Amino acid sequence: MKVFVAICVLISLASADYVVKNRHDMLAYREECVKELAVPADLVEKFTKWEYPNDPKTQCYLKCVFTKWGLFDVENGFNVENVHQQLVGTHADHDSVAHESLAQCVDKNEQGSNACEWAYRGATCLLKNNLEQIKKSLAPKA
Repeated sequence: MKVFVAICVLISLASADYVVKNRHDMLAYREECVKELAVPADLVEKFTKWEYPNDPKTQCYLKCVFTKWGLFDVENGFNVENVHQQLVGTHADHDSVAHESLAQCVDKNEQGSNACEWAYRGATCLLKNNLEQIKKSLAPKA
């Protein structure tokens, strides 16, 4: 029981450090990643429509964006607590059904994929299953 409590405390401390990003952050990260990766205009157009084809440039673009968000890192993959907090705000209940749904999109890269493929796999699952919530979390605030 003590170990369980310790793990819960560590998880809450780790997710407490995450700062929810906004639309301005998203646009800045997108622009930075497009420049860093020299993403062609036709792909950028698709990205603005939430379309992400399965190709190396798109895979690395998603890795770049999610890394800048603090939601993915090449050592551990996606941080479900941070993703959940980003979607619902600082009041995220990490024991909820929504949290479990997000966790289903995350893996530990048992396949041994490169970081871009790994990020793409998780990102496309998250987008497929949570696109409306993602859009809502990034909508301009009135």
